[in-house]
Amino acid sequence: MKVVVFGSTGNTGIELLKQALERGHRVLAFARDPGQIALSSPRLETLRGDVLDRAAVANAVSGAEVAISVLGVRLGHPPGTVRSKGTENIIAALTAAKVPRFISVSTIGVGDSQQRLSFVARAFLPRIIGAERLREAQEQEAITVRSKLEWTILRPPRLLDRPGTGHYRLGTDLRTGMRTQLHRADLARALLDQMASSAFLRQCPSVIN
Repeated sequence: MKVVVFGSTGNTGIELLKQALERGHRVLAFARDPGQIALSSPRLETLRGDVLDRAAVANAVSGAEVAISVLGVRLGHPPGTVRSKGTENIIAALTAAKVPRFISVSTIGVGDSQQRLSFVARAFLPRIIGAERLREAQEQEAITVRSKLEWTILRPPRLLDRPGTGHYRLGTDLRTGMRTQLHRADLARALLDQMASSAFLRQCPSVIN
């Protein structure tokens, strides 16, 4: 399957590229600086571009069968509108190219997942992540939900840069707290698993270790 990955140079994105190649997929990594991708495979193609450039995004999705977005801005940096505006451009491009499947990442604490946070997490998560960052993720989700694509949004908790466990829990009713966590490699596994699954079609499940 041909997969186009947005946010491919982040820690989650690199893990996603690696695992997608290990599974035998053909992968196009869309990035502002493809030089940051230290992977080599005859099934890996890189394309330089900015997700805020709609024409460049349209070029990236041409011929793809599925798109996965792990767009984000590191903690400590202003969230800006990369997630929301970038998602808007991706959805417009996928719709025009008639590529139906779109899988993306948001965060626990957005939407109805907030209701399943522990009392402590509900109080402190906006301070840790940032209220503006949560609003940007909420807008990203809203743009996706309004689309007619076959979308799935995964909401992870705090991410750890550790080797994958090979296991994760995925559900729309998972309760989470301040200690809930997920290895990035397991997030990448969960995202790729959704490509062959319709269990959470047009849903926003949480994903945790």
